[in-house]
Amino acid sequence: MKLDLIFSELNNNSVYRFHLAKQEPEGTRPIDVLARSFEEWTNWQVYRGNKKERFIRDKIVSFAQISGSKFLFGGIFNITNRSGSDYEVELDPGHKDLIGRLTIDYYGDNTRGTVFNPDYIFSYSTISSISQHKYQGERFLSYDRINHSFESMSIVIKNELNDWKVALSSVYGVYLLTDQKTGKHYVGSAYGNQGIWGRWSDYIHACHGNNKELKELYNLQSREYFEEHFKFTILEVLSKSLVPEEVIQRESLWKQKLQTIKFGYNAS
Repeated sequence: MKLDLIFSELNNNSVYRFHLAKQEPEGTRPIDVLARSFEEWTNWQVYRGNKKERFIRDKIVSFAQISGSKFLFGGIFNITNRSGSDYEVELDPGHKDLIGRLTIDYYGDNTRGTVFNPDYIFSYSTISSISQHKYQGERFLSYDRINHSFESMSIVIKNELNDWKVALSSVYGVYLLTDQKTGKHYVGSAYGNQGIWGRWSDYIHACHGNNKELKELYNLQSREYFEEHFKFTILEVLSKSLVPEEVIQRESLWKQKLQTIKFGYNAS
C-alpha cells in the first residue's frame, strides 16, 4: 500500500521532514522507547545536531525502527522553539490515532541516515500493516526464545502484556540473569503463585530481587547499570505441580553446571 493513500498531505518538502529513528550498535531500540514512555519518545525528537540544523522544517514525522527495514509510526511533532540547545516540540494532532499502529517498509539506499525529505520516503517506502491495537511490546513466542534485555522485559512487565503474563505465570522454572558487561551469571528459580512472571517482576521493580550479591552490586552501581547490562533467559521450564524443594533442587543443579557460585553472582 502506498503512503499517499493515508499520508498524502505529508509529501511536502517545504513543510515536513521525516525522522526514522534507528538503533545504534548495542544501543536502545527505538521501538522499546515508543512502547515504554511517550514522553521519552518525544525527547528523541529534540536533538538539533552539532554542526548544522537537523530539522530545517517545523514539522517532524517520526518513525521508530522495529527491526531492519520495518518502522512504526510515532507521530507528527511541531517544533515550537529553536532558541535553545535542543528543540522544544509538541505532538501534532494529525494522524494521532495511527501512532503505534501503522508500520512501513523502508527500502531506500540510505540505510544509515535518520532524517529525510518526504518525497524520498514516499518513493522508497510502503505501508505494510495497520494494527487494530497500539503497540505496547512484542508478542510472546515461546519460552526457549526468551533472551531479552532488562529494558525489553521491563516493557513486558510494566505494560502487563497479557500473552506474556499468562505464559510466565503458568509455570515454575529456573532462569538465568546475565551481566553482559562482566560476563557473570546469576541462576535463580521461581516457584511462587505467579511463577516466573512474579519472580521477574521483582527484578524489574527492584533490580536485585533481594539476592545478596545482586543487592551488593545494586548498592555499588545503580538501577541504570541493571537496565543497561542485564539480560533474562530461561534455563528450564517446570510444572507448577512440583513442590518448592523440587524446583530448588533443579536450581542447585544448574548452579553446579554453570559454576555460578564460584564465578557468578550466586552466594550459595
